[in-house]
Amino acid sequence: MQIRVYRGTHQIGGCITEIKTSAARIIIDMGEELPSAHRPCAEPIEIDGVTVGEPNCDGVLITHYHGDHAGMFDRVLPSVPVYMGAVAKKIYTVVQTALKNKLGKGDPSRVHGFHEFTAGKPLYFGDIKVTPYSIDHSAFDAYMLLIESNGKRVLHTGDFRMHGAKGRTMPALLEKYCKNVDVLITEGTMLSRTREKTVTEHQLGAEATKLLRDNKYVFALCSSTNIDTIAEFYNAAIKTNKPFIVCEKDFQGEILNIVTENSTSSFYDFKRRKVFYYGKNLHDLMREKGFFFLGRTNHATRQAIQNFPDSLLIYSMWSGYLNKNHPAFDEYKSEFIIGAANAGCKITQLHTSGHATLDEIARLCEITEAKTVIPIHSENPEALMLSGMKNTVKILQDNEIFDVK
Repeated sequence: MQIRVYRGTHQIGGCITEIKTSAARIIIDMGEELPSAHRPCAEPIEIDGVTVGEPNCDGVLITHYHGDHAGMFDRVLPSVPVYMGAVAKKIYTVVQTALKNKLGKGDPSRVHGFHEFTAGKPLYFGDIKVTPYSIDHSAFDAYMLLIESNGKRVLHTGDFRMHGAKGRTMPALLEKYCKNVDVLITEGTMLSRTREKTVTEHQLGAEATKLLRDNKYVFALCSSTNIDTIAEFYNAAIKTNKPFIVCEKDFQGEILNIVTENSTSSFYDFKRRKVFYYGKNLHDLMREKGFFFLGRTNHATRQAIQNFPDSLLIYSMWSGYLNKNHPAFDEYKSEFIIGAANAGCKITQLHTSGHATLDEIARLCEITEAKTVIPIHSENPEALMLSGMKNTVKILQDNEIFDVK
């Protein structure tokens, strides 16, 4: 079995990994590069037999719906099957529909045609067996993949963490299904951010409850698919008896309905109390009861802020997007925050990472007893070599082939 990382050995996002034997070939994730101040557009990448030429790939498996893992799905040759988690596929179809309707570049029909996989149910590609396992991540219905062939075991984490809503279950899952792996391919986003303080989603929810108690009018700027954080905000609104308002019914509302209908946990039940969809007709209710408003950088949220200037805006995203000195600086988000402040909003940050800390990666390496650890999805993979872990760490370069022995 061979491993080849086409892209992602020394960058965050845009990861594409190949697992190949003499009888089969699969690709894990087909991510587009994250835009940045220095690279505003994703760079195309061509892979023979996958995106160009004669089809020569048994399947592309996407670990979750974030664009830096799934965004290049439309470049996959039509005859190459693409796989995604069943619920993730539904959410991603909504995302692609919105992109098509608003920007003319989404492809929901292609996503609708994806094959589906479920946790614990193996897939077979020639002599390769792939078993998906549900993991803790900011994307709902995210997976890590255990790949087995000819007596060798490779675990690809996708993006993961252990401090979210499902984080407590991860060590037991790893102990039961993912021990004694030959190679662990792990994300390492936080290896370049080891000084960042990481709170749990539960701690974030507790702090959100305090903020809602202390402030009558509360807005939040949060990724529309960061379901754990949205669920914490929703529960905080219930605890403080405030209307929970979202800015768009046909996008955010659809996503919340999909989550509710496809989860058995009350934590993800967004029908326990009414979700309101913003319009001027709600202004009287908002003034009387106060509110929690789940917003985006769009016209509806800007309009609401203009009508309720004496408010708090929670910035629930990574701080790097607002740092002019960081390559990932997002001018649009920065202008939105400045505009909200100029309108009279108080600004506070309340966010936790969707990615594993160094300690969590070390725990993963210890539990799996991986003979070799290959970090990807990181700007500083070398940090793993300095962590003191007992596992052998192998730093690959893009397109380098690694033989699993």
